[in-house]
Amino acid sequence: MISFIIIGHNEGWKLTKCFQSVFDTIEFNLLKKCEIIYVDSNSTDDSIERAKEFNSIKIFKITGECNAAIARNIGAKESTGDSLFFIDGDMEIIPEYLQLVYDQDNGLKYNFVSGQVKNYNYNINNEFLGNSYQFKILSKDEYHSTTGGIFIVKKELWTRTKGMDINFRQGEDHDFALRLTKLGYPLLRKSEIIANHHTIDYLNEKRMWNTIFSGNIFYPNVFLLRKHLSNIYIYKGLIKFNYTTISLMLFLVISLFTNDYMWLSGYVFFLIIKVYKNRRNVFNKNFELFLYYVLRDISLICAFFFLPIKKVKSENIRYNLVK
Repeated sequence: MISFIIIGHNEGWKLTKCFQSVFDTIEFNLLKKCEIIYVDSNSTDDSIERAKEFNSIKIFKITGECNAAIARNIGAKESTGDSLFFIDGDMEIIPEYLQLVYDQDNGLKYNFVSGQVKNYNYNINNEFLGNSYQFKILSKDEYHSTTGGIFIVKKELWTRTKGMDINFRQGEDHDFALRLTKLGYPLLRKSEIIANHHTIDYLNEKRMWNTIFSGNIFYPNVFLLRKHLSNIYIYKGLIKFNYTTISLMLFLVISLFTNDYMWLSGYVFFLIIKVYKNRRNVFNKNFELFLYYVLRDISLICAFFFLPIKKVKSENIRYNLVK
């Protein structure tokens, strides 16, 4: 049996689209043995009411400490399926995708699997800006050591790894994938689209600054690296997404040893490359993006050496079934 586990916090109209896509998937694939679980992270909008509009959804509301890792763990704990399909509440799954990876008689064909995600980017006023792909476009399926907000995994592997690390406010999915990869179960990313993702652009002016000042940026970049320092599978993604941070640290060390700060021009070179690569994906000034990356890189280096991760106490996790 497959369990669809949806998590959300104040997703509004996106959540309705998500629920509808799950029911469309069940109908398209003629699923007879399945369940739908929605875990709400104490939303203040009408998310619970939207969930109640659909029959047969088990609704759980978190009333204690919330984050995506906690929500996914609750969904898995309350599930009865042997295949767990995790979905973020701002995603619409593609009904045709499931038949590629799941057979009703034999279950999940792969241990840990996902696909391409098509982003529908909006500004903070929910005005549509354009489409992009969350991952590089694949000509064939590939094995990856990281995932995203949507994936399917065998419950036995979920249980074996004890699910998500609740101390990660963000990046908990990457931590989970890295642990599974180290055990010999990397994520199979199929080339087909698994979901449409309705989201605010990741480099939206308000969103990108908030990631720094909220501290969320430290989880998938700093705390993840600390935890997986001996895990070789983390370094490919680390270099790809944090090459300006690495170059800043490298050229700063060289400058201090040589007493020649002209070496920092090497960092500026990598910074210009990063701004140039992302300039078409943002709707703000390049200079602001330049300042953002400088502050981001300095913050990540300082946090790596000096910032402790805030631990979540299990007694602070509370939730209830909504009837």
